[in-house]
Amino acid sequence: MPPPRPSSLTGRLAGLARRALPWRRGPLQRLLLTASGVLDRQGQVWPGFADWCAAHPGARVELLAGPDRVHSLRVPDDLPLPDDAALARYARLQFSHYFGTAAQHWPLAVDGRMACAWAEGDLDALKANAQARHVELSSLRPTWTLVPASEAQAAVIDGELLTWLRQQDGRVTDLQQRPADADLLQELGSQRPVDSRELLTRHVPRRGPDFITQPPAGRALVRAWAAAAAAACALVAVQAQGQHEEAQRLAEQAAVLDRLARPAVAAPAKAAPSNAAARTRAWAVVRQLDTDWATLWTEVERALPPGVQLLALDLDRQTLRVEGQASDADAVTRLVDRLAMQAGPDADVVLTRLQKPETGADLNSLRFELVRRAGGPR
Repeated sequence: MPPPRPSSLTGRLAGLARRALPWRRGPLQRLLLTASGVLDRQGQVWPGFADWCAAHPGARVELLAGPDRVHSLRVPDDLPLPDDAALARYARLQFSHYFGTAAQHWPLAVDGRMACAWAEGDLDALKANAQARHVELSSLRPTWTLVPASEAQAAVIDGELLTWLRQQDGRVTDLQQRPADADLLQELGSQRPVDSRELLTRHVPRRGPDFITQPPAGRALVRAWAAAAAAACALVAVQAQGQHEEAQRLAEQAAVLDRLARPAVAAPAKAAPSNAAARTRAWAVVRQLDTDWATLWTEVERALPPGVQLLALDLDRQTLRVEGQASDADAVTRLVDRLAMQAGPDADVVLTRLQKPETGADLNSLRFELVRRAGGPR
């Protein structure tokens, strides 16, 4: 394999090779973003989310943030807002009215009649820190979403701010976020506000607005998967037909060699090895007909990230070889990581080639080749 032309590509190749080994993610962990850092369930405060990710590579985590970072709005039921897009546009106007022009660029999250705006901190930086350490950032929500839906009224304190909400039939009917001064605490009466740090250990179903987009599960996705499955089945049928014809051809060759070997009494030792080799190849092809080609193809389709184009694909019982081109090395990293997570515990994924093409129209892309091998003795 010729060495990559850019010198910086060698370091990336070494990093990809180190990250190509599969791992198992642990249980979902919960963190609270505070003004002093990141607080975990054990009460330990980390200087920042990047420091926590560096100490927990490959973990699964959900983040919580108080009203100092996330502004929440309960949209009245009588407003004619037909869908989430219309609700988000209305919420954008309200946030801009109360917080100025900066709110026009805040990321929004909506759920039902609730809308939230990410006002403080860099949301893209949180995602980048998680991706750099292969941390799965599954959720980013306000702290009040951990209040059980069965509680008719609750108050949550985050530092010097208080979130007061009322609920009915599991839906938030009213929400206020105000400074936690003496007058407000007196207004609450006998109700004791809950410190947001206590919510880290609560086991409640996930609900409320989430700034981490979840995979859609609508009809469009079903149709896309159906089309992909149909294409995979067609490919499997073509491959199976070709394998069947190859098996028949090899079986016929084996029969001819067997007939030719019978009269050759003077040299039986020379004919036997050729006959045995032909039979071995024939049986190997027949055994490949039992391979679950549809599952292997679907796994590759699921693993493909944006920016990656397949050029060649070889599948057999023990080895998957993928060759293609990508817009950058990060896209190849994501493909390696996803195939590694799909592989069995004893399997491994190895990046065998990563280089820029020396000629052609795609000089800004990267050509790669990777191999996933099943576990066991080899």
